[in-house]
Amino acid sequence: MEYPRTIPARRPGDFTPGAPKFQVRWLAPVTTVVADYIAVQRQPSDLGAERTFFDRARAAFASPWGPDCFDEVRCTDEAGFANSIVIAYWVDLTRYAAWKHRDAFNGWFASPEREKETLGHWRETLVVPYDRIETIFSEPYYRAGIARTKGCELEPMHVAGYFGAMRDRLPISAVDPLDSPYGDEAPEGGFDAGAGRRIRIDVPPNVVNIRSGQYWAQAEGEQLDDYYANLQPKLDTGMAYLKDHAGTTGCLSLRSLVALDSEGRELRETSKHGYFLSLAPLERWAASHKSHLDIFRHALAKRRQYGAERSVVTWHEVFVLGATPSFEYVNCHAGTGLLRFAQAWGSGVAWP
Repeated sequence: MEYPRTIPARRPGDFTPGAPKFQVRWLAPVTTVVADYIAVQRQPSDLGAERTFFDRARAAFASPWGPDCFDEVRCTDEAGFANSIVIAYWVDLTRYAAWKHRDAFNGWFASPEREKETLGHWRETLVVPYDRIETIFSEPYYRAGIARTKGCELEPMHVAGYFGAMRDRLPISAVDPLDSPYGDEAPEGGFDAGAGRRIRIDVPPNVVNIRSGQYWAQAEGEQLDDYYANLQPKLDTGMAYLKDHAGTTGCLSLRSLVALDSEGRELRETSKHGYFLSLAPLERWAASHKSHLDIFRHALAKRRQYGAERSVVTWHEVFVLGATPSFEYVNCHAGTGLLRFAQAWGSGVAWP
C-alpha cells in the first residue's frame, strides 16, 4: 500500500543498506490486524494459576473463529508480580469479532467474579489498520509475532539502516505526521488504586505499540557468547533508559517478555513490549542516545562479521494506534500497563 507522499521521507538521499532486511507481507489482501494481549497477574510461585489460564486460552483459541497464531510469554513486573500472557493474532477482523462474541472465554473474562479473585487479569486489544503497521526481521528463516499468521511471507526490503526508516515503513506516514494530541508530554500517571476494580483505559491516537524480539536458540559458540556478554546487556541498558527517562522518551509502559514452550519452560527467545506516546520521542532516543546507538552499531558489526551465517535473530513489529482502543485491567496493581493513566484516560471505570 502506498499513498501519494505529502510528507518527505526520512531516507537520506539515495541511501541503500549493504544487505536487505525482511518484512511481513501477506499473499492475499489484509486490511486489519488484531493483536490481543490477555494475561493473568499472579504471585511468582503460583504456577497453577498460569497453567489454568493457558489451558483456558488454548481451548478458546481452538474454536473455528480462533486466532491465526498465538504466543505464550511470561514477565515479572516492577511490583514483583508475574504476568502470564497470551498474545493472539488475527488478520480477519470479522473472524475476531465472531470469536469475541461467541466464545465463552470472553464471557468468563467479563464476569464480575474476576473482580473478587485474588488474581488480577488484564487485556490490551489492538485493532490496527494495515497502513499503521510495520515490521522488520534481521534474517528470513525465523518467524515470530504476526509473521506466523496465515498466508504471509518474509519479503526482502531495503527501507532500513538509517534513522527514520521505522517511520518510512509505515504507509500512513506519507500523509500523516502521527503526532500525539498531547505533544511530547504525557499526562500525569498518578492513579494508584486498581485492586478490586475493573478499569478501562481509552488510549489516545498515535500511541505506538512496539514488540521487539530476540531469538538465539540456534546460536552456538562465539555467537552465543556474544549474545550474553554484549547484545543482551546493551538491550537491558537501553530498556532501562527508556523507562527511567519516560519524560523525554515518551515511554508509557515497557515489559520484558520471555517466550514459553507448551509446558511452560522458558525458551531462548525474548521480546520487549512497550507503549510510547508517539513515534517522535522514540525516534529521538534511537537517533541520538548512546544506549540505542550501542545496540545499532553492534547489529551492524555482527552483520558485517557473520553475514548470512548470523544465528541471532532480531525483529520487531510496530503498530501506531488509530481508532481509540480500550484496555481493561481487573484487580491489577496500579503499575500494570497503562493503568496508572486511569485518571486521564479512564473510561467506564467501575468505582466502589
